[in-house]
Amino acid sequence: MRVIRTTGYSLLVALFLVLASGRFLYLRGEQPGYACMFLGTGLFLMSAAGALLVSRNPPWIRGRASTYLICAGLILAVQLTGGPGSFLYFSYLLFIMWISLPSMGGSATELGLVIGFTGAMALLNSSIWAGEGSLITRLMPLLLPALRSLLVPFLFGLAADWLSEREFLVADKHPSKAGGADTTPGGSLPAVPDDSFRTLIDLYHRNGASEATCLFLQDENGYFRLVESVSRDQMVISRFMLHPDHRLSRIAVNSREPVLIRADSPEERTELTPYRIPSDSGEGSLWIIVCPLGPLSDEGIRGFLLQDFTGPRPSETALSGLEEFARVFYGRRGSSAPQGDDAYSWMARLVAACSEEGVDSAVNGMAGILSEMIPGSTVSVADVDPGEERTSVWVSRGPMARWRRGKVFQSTDGVAGWIVKNRVPCRRSRLSQGVRSVGCFSGGADQTFRAGSIMGVPVMREERVFALIMVEHEDDDVFSQQHERILSTVAGLFALREELAGLRKRFRNISGRDTLTGLPGITLLSRHLHHMAKEVQTYGWYVGVLVADIDGFEGLNRELGYSRCDSLLKNSASRFSKCFSDDVFVARIGPDSFAACIPRTGKAAMEAMCQRAADALSFDYGYEGGSTVRVSASIGGVYTNVNRKVLLLTGEAEAAMAQARAAAPGSCLVRKMDVAGSGRHPQP
Repeated sequence: MRVIRTTGYSLLVALFLVLASGRFLYLRGEQPGYACMFLGTGLFLMSAAGALLVSRNPPWIRGRASTYLICAGLILAVQLTGGPGSFLYFSYLLFIMWISLPSMGGSATELGLVIGFTGAMALLNSSIWAGEGSLITRLMPLLLPALRSLLVPFLFGLAADWLSEREFLVADKHPSKAGGADTTPGGSLPAVPDDSFRTLIDLYHRNGASEATCLFLQDENGYFRLVESVSRDQMVISRFMLHPDHRLSRIAVNSREPVLIRADSPEERTELTPYRIPSDSGEGSLWIIVCPLGPLSDEGIRGFLLQDFTGPRPSETALSGLEEFARVFYGRRGSSAPQGDDAYSWMARLVAACSEEGVDSAVNGMAGILSEMIPGSTVSVADVDPGEERTSVWVSRGPMARWRRGKVFQSTDGVAGWIVKNRVPCRRSRLSQGVRSVGCFSGGADQTFRAGSIMGVPVMREERVFALIMVEHEDDDVFSQQHERILSTVAGLFALREELAGLRKRFRNISGRDTLTGLPGITLLSRHLHHMAKEVQTYGWYVGVLVADIDGFEGLNRELGYSRCDSLLKNSASRFSKCFSDDVFVARIGPDSFAACIPRTGKAAMEAMCQRAADALSFDYGYEGGSTVRVSASIGGVYTNVNRKVLLLTGEAEAAMAQARAAAPGSCLVRKMDVAGSGRHPQP
């Protein structure tokens, strides 16, 4: 993708350089012909249509590249119709004003400079080669018109950007007037979110099923300003202002907990989604969750979080998850030990670490950052097994790490045991004094390292403690309430990540399994084959797939009926599964077809497996009335040790099964796929 993007922008630069050599399009003193006039007008209309398409912002449009292509079309249209004296010259100014709109998110100054530079160079190139005299003599009269061609679009774009950003510049200089800065206890929200806000919202949105996640903050006039949003279709209007009397504003102001709203009609959709670019593609029900930020008081709320969903009703997990996310979000500024801008950078790093794809990477990252925030402390992340009543230290960073990392403790001992039992954070100090001290993970003080301060928080999911974040320090009175808040924030982020990961895994398992037989479906088989391809590439062993298809199933379906055939399929699936060991992946890949992926196999093993499956699926099926029908299955098997052929095994096995059935129902056929051929012929 990087090569394609680089090539595309290189072509755009080359296009603007060609346009800048305007001597090929018009000459000084010559009037454009009718052909040029019509062609230029057509290009202008095409550019306007492209601008309208970009405004709708479909997901397959690349906004920045499309904007530059529209700009190139306008420049070409103006040059064809007469250059600086063209009747289309003012389309430059309209285009620059369009770019400066908040919904476009572009830079009018940048586009104005590109237009001005291209126009100035085109003017010079079209005129400097005409006339007599030296180059300086011909150049001097052209400097002032070229400078005008350069400065007019550039200054116009600069003014358009300034007018567009004036409100936000004022907000940056006076945060208290933007409705965000607040020094009251209990946390506060800045006027404009920083990178940690954006990373936090993006993390939560990517792990959910919503169409868009938006953050609205209230200003001094009561308006709710959309300061940050993440959407799947990119149809959200940036910097949108929501009126205090709007329905969403009233719901947020008068609510203490998340509110779920449903909109069915197009009118309700339009009313409840003014922050979205109008679209005709809305089908089905629209669900919106509005979650207020901050406590409900006489002064009102600080803002609210919003998520919208299309289709079925969101689960209760979505509501409770957004509420927990809002609680973490609102308490986040007051939860970090560093002050000022450092607090934001620390939180951004913690959120980024928590969003790592691998759990080990996420845990190591969080522990490392926490140990940096509290110098001299030992940060340990432990896994809690309530069934075995033991706590295993997963990761440990700091002076005591060598006595913590990899150790297993009882879940009832020490400060960690108290946290597991009561499921609440704990902070203790002055533990190095006296003889009846208490350790972090043990009942007594550690003989090798006597901690003076211990702090810990539980990481919970489904009302159960599944992990602990513990911090120890040699000195007394090291930890404060601010440190406990940031640990609680990190624990909340980690719990949210693990809960969403568990839900996604459960959904994949449910959605990928056949509801009748309980076997995995074709999607899970394909995923398993990708994994086997990596193992074949690494170890070089053979892997095989055999496909079994019940003979004459359509006739059985007509004879027995649907309910009896369902019972027959369940019986066949059970017989087929029992043919193989636990390391063989068995799946249902069709109405009457089953497949098995066999690792570390060979020709003899594949032939034996195919024959065993054929024998298992050859039986008499009895049903009500004492009647029976004869059931048989044709088997096809293919194996290979070429990693790039592994993903083709299912299709090749189905072809082998069809060839075996053509020979005689209930037959078996085994093939081998090598590098050169596809294995269309049976092996001798």
